[in-house]
Amino acid sequence: MKKSICLLFAGGAMTAAFAEPSGSKFEKDREAILAMAGRFEVQFEFYETVALSPGYELKKPYEEDAAEVVFVVKDSPEHIVLQHVLLVESHNRVVKHWKQEWRYQDRVLLEYVGDNTWSRRELTAKETRGTWTQMVYQVDDSPRYESFGAWVHEGGVSSWEGNRTQRPRPRREITKRDDYDTFIAVNRHTITPTGWAHEQDNYKQVSESGVVLCREAGLNQYFRTEEVDFAVVDEYWTAHSAYWAGVSRCWESRIGDTPSLRLRAERDGKPLYKGLFETPTTEGLSLDEKVAKAESIIDSYILRDAQAAAPQ
Repeated sequence: MKKSICLLFAGGAMTAAFAEPSGSKFEKDREAILAMAGRFEVQFEFYETVALSPGYELKKPYEEDAAEVVFVVKDSPEHIVLQHVLLVESHNRVVKHWKQEWRYQDRVLLEYVGDNTWSRRELTAKETRGTWTQMVYQVDDSPRYESFGAWVHEGGVSSWEGNRTQRPRPRREITKRDDYDTFIAVNRHTITPTGWAHEQDNYKQVSESGVVLCREAGLNQYFRTEEVDFAVVDEYWTAHSAYWAGVSRCWESRIGDTPSLRLRAERDGKPLYKGLFETPTTEGLSLDEKVAKAESIIDSYILRDAQAAAPQ
């Protein structure tokens, strides 16, 4: 799948059009969020556009095609959760991907502050009036970033843009480079006639020095499809959704009302997601035992106050 796409920068004009949903603003917001669920062919594009540090050379674009199902795992009036599950078509392999959680007029943000640490920030009722927070989780259901903004429905277009956030270096570059460690980014989600688009306006920053290396434009487009056989994805999610629900509950209890959360990047040379990915296919364990094992794995990556203060 390869389509000609024009990059749209955060803060620029919206160009997609679709039939405006009927009903109140709140109902239109919910309809737009739920419109991101379904079966898609996906095109990921990231282009470094402007070098901002002396001597920095722009890297080659990142372009990748994929197929993905976005499941609705929670749908209550003011709280919607969408889970992305990726299909690697060349190997007929399934990978649990990222998760997005939407809350209406949510006054608590869990913000990334660097050094694999997230902290709570309280918002005012005035700031959050009419807005939705979007919390994005990594493949292991640990937090990645959270921002807030209002859905706008104008000219036949539904679009949401979040506030500028800090976030960890993306997985697509973790194993390829270590010359920066932090993204400063703005996200926009727009519903299109063929699916939806996720635009990003990113700055790649070295957190220790504060130096920004470059600006990057990202555009991930989701095209609805009936041409891909997603049977293995449906089978995977039917078999393992209860396990991942248990993992999500574990994270919720660990994050809770804590002022901050700090995680190890690795333990015994393994990133957190590897252990959590291996657990649901472990033979001889009940669902409760798998969830308990996942909780133990998660706890082993959480740095408590004394651990966080000690050299790692």
